[in-house]
Amino acid sequence: MNILVIDDEISIINLIKMNLQLEGFNVLTSLMGMEGIEKFKKQKPDLVILDVMLPDISGHDVIQKMQKINNDIPIIMLTAKSQINDRLLGLQLGADDYITKPFNSTELILRIKAILKRINKKEKSNCNIIEKGILKVFKDERRVFINEKEISLTYKEFDSILLMIENSNKVFTREQLLNKVWGYDFEGNTRAVDILIQRLRKKIYPYSEVIKTVYGVGYKLEL
Repeated sequence: MNILVIDDEISIINLIKMNLQLEGFNVLTSLMGMEGIEKFKKQKPDLVILDVMLPDISGHDVIQKMQKINNDIPIIMLTAKSQINDRLLGLQLGADDYITKPFNSTELILRIKAILKRINKKEKSNCNIIEKGILKVFKDERRVFINEKEISLTYKEFDSILLMIENSNKVFTREQLLNKVWGYDFEGNTRAVDILIQRLRKKIYPYSEVIKTVYGVGYKLEL
């Protein structure tokens, strides 16, 4: 497994690289955003760890450029504790997760393994097509169509729509979605779920209303 780390602090890169190598990962590194994008394009990593604050371009710009190249590669953002707006914006742009500096190396490893475990599990699943109403989901290919028109989804957006279409009309609380899509307690921040649902609704417009808000509870897919 190849992991690309983009951060302008050499000490942070060395710390992450050492811990990832001890876990058996191959680590690619970059101190600059544009250089990181080029390595992302050429090396095709399995996961990206990305700092928000970079010397040449912002981490948010990096996310957007990477999404255009391949929006199926998970991205974990590194942010300072005070950068709540940066974290929310990153999630809106398609980042899969974030971890705040200073961070615990064990926590970072656990988050990486949780993401990669879900990837491996899905890659081993049987080929299957789920079609309900306007939606058609190709599980193995990780493709979603609305009325035969394909829509582009990030990794967690696809996981969310797959979970809901497999359990259509079932109401999921925000905490349940965090647990099932993120795979662990996401620092108790259910705002991440709301942001993801907002993105999904925009992408399936004009059929946004199929994702229902159950006030005081959570969300469900109604087809």
